[in-house]
Amino acid sequence: MLVTRRPLTGRSAELDHLVRLLDRPHGTTFVLMTGDPGIGKSRLLTAVAELARERGLPAMAGRATEFERSAPFGILFDALADGDRHLQLAADLDRIRALLSAEAGADAGGAARGLAALNRHRLFRESHRLVERISERDGLVVLLDDMQWADDASVEALDYFIRHPPDRRVVVLLAARTGGLPAGLTRSLAAASVVALPLGPLSAGDADALLGEEMSAPRRRRLYERSGGNPLFLEILAALPDGDDPAEAASPVAVNALDRLIAAELSGLDQVQGLVARAAAVAGDELDATLVAAVSELEPATVVAALDELVRRNVLSSGPRTLGFRHPLVRAAAYRMAGPAWRMAAHRRAAEYLRAHGAPAVRCAVHMEHAIVIGDVDGAALLAEGADAVAATAPATAARWFRAALGALPDDAPGGRRAGLLMSLAAALGVSGQLAESRTLLREVIQAGGDHRDQAVELMSMMERSLGRFEEARAILTAELRHLDPASGGDSGGRCALLVELAANDLLDGRWDQGRENASLAFGLAGPRTRRGLPATAVTLLAVAALYRCDFGEAYRHLDRADALVNGLTDRELCDDLGLVAALAWGEFLADRNADALRHLARGLRVARDHGRSHVVPLLYAARATVHARLGDVDRALGDAEEAEEIARHLGSAEMLAFVHVTKSRPLLWRSGPDAAMPLIEPARRGQVLRSAWWRTISDQVVSEVLFSVGETEECGRLLAARVPADPAGLGPGVVGSYALRSEVEVTRGDLTAGTEWYERAARVVELGAPPVQSGFLARARAVLALAQGRRDEAEEAAREAVDRFADAGLPIGEAFGRMLLAGVLRRDADSRTAKQQLGQAKELFLSCGAPWLAAQVGVEQRRMAAGLAHRPGAGSSLSEREREIAELVAYGMTNREIGERLFLSPRTVETHLASVFRKLGVKTRAALGHRLAE
Repeated sequence: MLVTRRPLTGRSAELDHLVRLLDRPHGTTFVLMTGDPGIGKSRLLTAVAELARERGLPAMAGRATEFERSAPFGILFDALADGDRHLQLAADLDRIRALLSAEAGADAGGAARGLAALNRHRLFRESHRLVERISERDGLVVLLDDMQWADDASVEALDYFIRHPPDRRVVVLLAARTGGLPAGLTRSLAAASVVALPLGPLSAGDADALLGEEMSAPRRRRLYERSGGNPLFLEILAALPDGDDPAEAASPVAVNALDRLIAAELSGLDQVQGLVARAAAVAGDELDATLVAAVSELEPATVVAALDELVRRNVLSSGPRTLGFRHPLVRAAAYRMAGPAWRMAAHRRAAEYLRAHGAPAVRCAVHMEHAIVIGDVDGAALLAEGADAVAATAPATAARWFRAALGALPDDAPGGRRAGLLMSLAAALGVSGQLAESRTLLREVIQAGGDHRDQAVELMSMMERSLGRFEEARAILTAELRHLDPASGGDSGGRCALLVELAANDLLDGRWDQGRENASLAFGLAGPRTRRGLPATAVTLLAVAALYRCDFGEAYRHLDRADALVNGLTDRELCDDLGLVAALAWGEFLADRNADALRHLARGLRVARDHGRSHVVPLLYAARATVHARLGDVDRALGDAEEAEEIARHLGSAEMLAFVHVTKSRPLLWRSGPDAAMPLIEPARRGQVLRSAWWRTISDQVVSEVLFSVGETEECGRLLAARVPADPAGLGPGVVGSYALRSEVEVTRGDLTAGTEWYERAARVVELGAPPVQSGFLARARAVLALAQGRRDEAEEAAREAVDRFADAGLPIGEAFGRMLLAGVLRRDADSRTAKQQLGQAKELFLSCGAPWLAAQVGVEQRRMAAGLAHRPGAGSSLSEREREIAELVAYGMTNREIGERLFLSPRTVETHLASVFRKLGVKTRAALGHRLAE
């Protein structure tokens, strides 16, 4: 990063503040430095970098540039290159560059949207790990200048970093013109802890110190007034001969005023120096004399001499192994001094020189974007090559280059070439969030027919499906199926693929019978020349449809066959139909085949990485997070959920992100408690439902469990009543757990009749052959119901059965909940010793799973038991366990805040429970509550 060597004057207060931030012992600190052009941001960043290195703090600095905003990750590579000069990061740079180009040759069809999100996410994670590694011992300072010109890809990467600050001693300084910070960073910084550091004008005294006593006091005052205290303005005015400074005052915040002054300064260059300055402005920020020679069409020796003279005249600034303009405004003025026609030709010369010398297509495309004209077939090919190289990591840049290439094609260009560019542009637009235009282009490709038609149909359907627009996806697929009707000579292999996609759409939309029918048709069409993954996918969808229709025998047979078919596929064959892995894993999870699900998910993620077919990666991570949570591996569950969350966010799918948040909420509650988990299910609490019926059944079960776990029994009951009907068809095996939970809710409400009815509904589904683990939920509900009915022996038997069922299935969280229930039964039988043993085992299980919040809940119960706060029959018998617990603590004189801290509940939740207690017991004060419980 190059800046003028002007002394740092008048910034001692800001520098002292930044030094104090550098000396913080730990934690990531973000600093946003803002100010007008020329106010001294760059110089202050350079001073901070020097001070950091003097303190032994590694530092890396980068700067965005106005005329290379299309170069992906430009400011980050600039910072890494600076870090390499000081920290030897060459190997890390190579690895990150490899990620940028990874899978660039993958198709731009169905995989493109997920591929770009995955590759960007991998790149962000790799950069994040690099920062953690560098900062692990001594910390790190990252200084990024001129953020108002940061490219979209760099903004996305920084947004990720801001939302995932490393737990290290890291200081990140972002400098931007006032009001110029990209909107994406403004949003993420608003949610982070940011130190704002606005830079104002110099004082009159600071200006005198900068100008020096050799200048007369009257002229110093005049220049100060005309510069408004802007250091760069002041420097340029001072460089003019005495008496030549402009007579009119100029606003220091106006960039055009500085442009006029700089242009006047550059007008003093001779013809060769001016030409070299203009060529250097086109060539780039860090100058290569041979490239400048090619752009200017001058001899290299002449260019070298002119560059040295430009350094002497302070137009350019030199650093260790670097050469560049002393300030971005100087480069901008030099660039604009050249006419537009000359600039286009100069950019073409730069692109051709770089291409001839083996530069990457991306670097060439940065220049060709400014030089392309209609009919330039070679230029269009170069832009398309550069766009292909960045499509997976910088889709917004790729879209711009694809569009420019498409606009340059002549009218007589082959139709296949135009369709290919249209397809690539549509994919890039879809990935970068411009869905309306992407769909318009895809329709154009479909209507034109040709080799890209099937690819466009697939991407169009997947795009609609990812947005939850199942009717639209269905319309696209059915129209294409009519186009491929066998009576009109349609291809059976194409029909098979479309029917599989239609069946998947049906199941997501809750059309279980239609999905089963279309999957059966697809399987029947499969022949020797059909893609081998399609029959496996069709059988997998048949299994899922059977599971949700509670036809368990058929489901298990299909799962066995699907497992065999998938095992027989090579990785190359699997990658063409990778979506089947997510569906198969969900089916196996629902069927309690957790080991099989994990095995298939591990392979699916590996194939996605190796072959670039990554559009289902968020669902693979979400499925694995759910399996890990059931198996009691909370840390792995949260790790996978966070991976899925990040990629879903980059995909721009609100539906997928909402689903991932719900799957994350349960293990997050177990580890960190309600304050962390409840915001993730807030949309569901407000009545917002997922469009996918398949995802919705899973989401409803998780949300109801979370609400019940935090003691919000009434809200849990309302959700179950609204979302879980009495007919189990279409709800899948998880309906047993939902019905059993509904039974427990009704019992806590005091409605034993309703509790019995919902228990019996759950029992009937189990009798149909539901997976064995569902019997554990049923046994737990039976224990709660029997206890409420006074049948203590039956309650103990059922509680022990629940413990055994969950233990046999290898589900420690379920086993621990069963032991807590058993402890409650034993305590009421005055068997306190065994009850305490059960609580101790439950606590150990929760801790071994990485669930400290759940362990703390056991600790609360242990303290209650030790204090003798046993259940009192009579006045409190209509209360739920949580309500009774809160009521007893109120009777002991504890405040709502104290109760919340003891029970790990929010004050709002305590107030809600207490209001229910008052209503049930017919009291209005805390004192009356104490008397009522004592009756």
